[in-house]
Amino acid sequence: MQFRFSLKVTLICSLLAGGMVCASIWQWARHLQKQDLIQHLHETLTLDPIPLTNLLSEDPNWERLTFRRIKVSGTYDFEREVLLRNRNVEGRAGVHVITPLKVDNSSSYLLVDRGFLPLGREGREKRSLYQKPHHVELFGLVKNSMSPKFMAPKDPPAGGGRPWVDQWLRVNIPHMREQLPYDLLPVYIEVMEDPNDPLLASKIVREGSAGRNDVLMLTGQKNVENFGMDSPDVQYPIPTYDITPPPDIHLGYVYEWAFMALLTLAIGIIMQLKRPKLNDQALFVEESKR
Repeated sequence: MQFRFSLKVTLICSLLAGGMVCASIWQWARHLQKQDLIQHLHETLTLDPIPLTNLLSEDPNWERLTFRRIKVSGTYDFEREVLLRNRNVEGRAGVHVITPLKVDNSSSYLLVDRGFLPLGREGREKRSLYQKPHHVELFGLVKNSMSPKFMAPKDPPAGGGRPWVDQWLRVNIPHMREQLPYDLLPVYIEVMEDPNDPLLASKIVREGSAGRNDVLMLTGQKNVENFGMDSPDVQYPIPTYDITPPPDIHLGYVYEWAFMALLTLAIGIIMQLKRPKLNDQALFVEESKR
């Protein structure tokens, strides 16, 4: 076998392998970030729930309040309610209902993820059945605004005289704010059915389709089986959480991308190995007999 250098093959394989190495490094960074996030989650969930009005008087660092349990009372603005599409609960297709809440004794508005609605109930007329009560007192889990990740699909433009956007891919608060007549707090909350649930951390940090989408910077499954209206008529919307995948999922992708990079380099080397021509082989045999 003879090695015959090919600039074209070398460049292509090197670029492909380099991209895979970058992906491996990116997943390693995500692994470390997720470790910090999980640690922050467990530390924050040990803190007692705090009234939102107390936070508003302190000018808080909202980013550090992720996963903090808060108590809030206010009035829902159901007229400006929107949906998060491509959600599912236990494989059942549906949406999350996002409703602005006017906080009591304050001029502030807060977006509230009220929970899950199955497909078939997401239309404005049908979901009006679940728009009650108007005034509520509830516990919520604080979440940060989400912006589109690299290569992820974007939400349609909103505001500026454009048509009302009723369905979104993510809770992008600055973007959603553009079609509202009032300002919003920089975080949103997910309604908590039981703020003292001892299994709360395990319900947030677990594997699942939403977790894999988070790893790959996607927004949700494009096609989820739709069971329509055949479920028991429970009290919708159902409080639920957007899950966070455990750090080890990212670690697995680190090894996969690194292995594929090595495999690509090996393929590039093999492609440049060529057998000697027939005349060269005959000459070699003849010289070996002497």
